[in-house]
This record gives sequence, C-alpha cells and structure tokens, in this order.
Amino acid sequence: MLDVYRGRKIGVAVPAYNEEKYIAKTLEEMPDFVDRIYVVDDCSKDGTAKIVEDFMKKDRRIELIRHEKNLGVGGAIVSGWKKGLKEGMDILAIIHGDNQMDPKFLPALLDPIVDGKADLSKGTRFYKDYWKEMPKVRVFGSMILNILNKIASGYWNVNDPQNGFFAIYSRALKQIDPDRLYKGYAFENDVLIRSNVAGLRVANVPVRIRYHGSTSKLRISNFALKTSFFLLRGFLWRIWKKYLRRGNPIGFLYLFGFFLILAGVLNLIFGLDLLILLIGIVLFFIACLWESQKANTV
Repeated sequence: MLDVYRGRKIGVAVPAYNEEKYIAKTLEEMPDFVDRIYVVDDCSKDGTAKIVEDFMKKDRRIELIRHEKNLGVGGAIVSGWKKGLKEGMDILAIIHGDNQMDPKFLPALLDPIVDGKADLSKGTRFYKDYWKEMPKVRVFGSMILNILNKIASGYWNVNDPQNGFFAIYSRALKQIDPDRLYKGYAFENDVLIRSNVAGLRVANVPVRIRYHGSTSKLRISNFALKTSFFLLRGFLWRIWKKYLRRGNPIGFLYLFGFFLILAGVLNLIFGLDLLILLIGIVLFFIACLWESQKANTV
C-alpha cells in the first residue's frame, strides 16, 4: 500500500522525448508517496515508450500517455497535469524524464503547498553553491533570463525561471487554465506570468539538478530569442490584465516607462539626447520597486 504524502494525493507528470537512456532511472527513483506517475511520451523516436510499458507491469502507479505528434515539453506536461486533474490529484508536480531532477527534493516542493503557505512551488538552483554545478553557458543564460522573467512575471523574489522542477495545487492549476499554457520551452515562464495575474502565492525552493552528461535538446540562440519575445509579450499582457484595465497606477508607470525607454533607445541610436531614456528608466524602476512590495512570494 502506498504512503500518501501528508494526506494529499500526489501526481507527477514526466515529460519524455527520446529519453530511453534515462527514463528507467527516473521511474526507479520515484518516491513511494507519489500516487500516480503520468509519463508523457512526446512522440519519441527511440525506445522510451517500450521501457515505460515494461515498468508499468511492475508499478501500477504509472500511466503512459502517447502523443501522435510532438507538442513540446509544455504540451507534454499539460497532458500529464490534465490527467491528474481528472483523477482527483491534490497536488501535481513535474519530474522530467532526463533524470536531472532529484526526487529527494520533491517533499521540499510539496511542503509549502501542504502547509497552506503557497499555491505553487518551484525549484531554484541559485542558492548557496548550487549554481556552481551548472554548465557555464547555462549560468550566463539563466542569469539574463532570471532578470527578464522577474520583470515579465512580477515575482521579484522568484529565481531560476527555466528550472522546471514544479509542484502546484490542483485548485490553483485550474485558475490558470492549463489549456492556455505555452507548449514550448517557455512553459515555466508562462506558468509564472499567469500565476501572478491569478494572484497565486509562489514559493522558491532550493534544489539541486544533476548534470550527468545529457545533452540539452534546445538550441541556445534560438531559445533565447524566442523566449525574450515571449517574455515581452507576456509582460505587456500581464500589465494589461492585472493593472491597466483596472486603472491601477502601477500599470501606467510600467507602460509609460516602457515606451519612454523604447523611444530613448531610438533617440540614442540616432544621436539624440538621453533625457527620454533616463525618464523611462526611472519610471520603470519605480513601477518595479512598487510591485515588488506587493509580490505574492513566500
């Protein structure tokens, strides 16, 4: 009989795309307190599905969800989460099929939700010396995206946005509508942006990620460009939904600051003065500082 985690039913989505090398280890390490394991084979070309099917014979918690076409990591997670909602899971988490996420940190993600302190928990590698284990190119890229994500999401105390080690209360997941979540690698950013608009409380939990020689499936330059545009769009959408349409002054400060910065940059390019740019930066900074005092983080 399984050990239910502190009276809550726990479901874990395991997105997997060509993970025949690591999926077995990922499933072997899944804690006993996890009630359901939703492995989503995102149209893999290797033997990932066969390995999962073999595991299903000895672990009845596992369910294999197969995609006819590749939907992206976000699409795979959403498929697992939606199945968990249908089966009445109380909390839904993510552990990727590449075995980089150590499940021994899962209780640390679950506890703030079970204790009623947070609606959503996400892991961060930016804690003590944890970041030193990251490949250098990831450190640089993550730092830049960290700043951009703070602005886009409004969660100023949340770090390491690209870390996909998540846990979310099922009731909170319904509030952000999983069907509307971004399906690609900016999935985590979209979850945070929509969570802020929904007024969800977020806990940032220190975790370690294991880099065991697996190769990332994304192209850094392409990912950075797409994610930057996504964050800009997400930021403007959030400011409209949360502030502008409600007449909140934070939204107007953000908007005026943003357009003055844009105009100032254009002025600078064409050799004009810096005044517009400086005014825009000041207004934007005031909006950031004001919003940071209201952030729903724990």
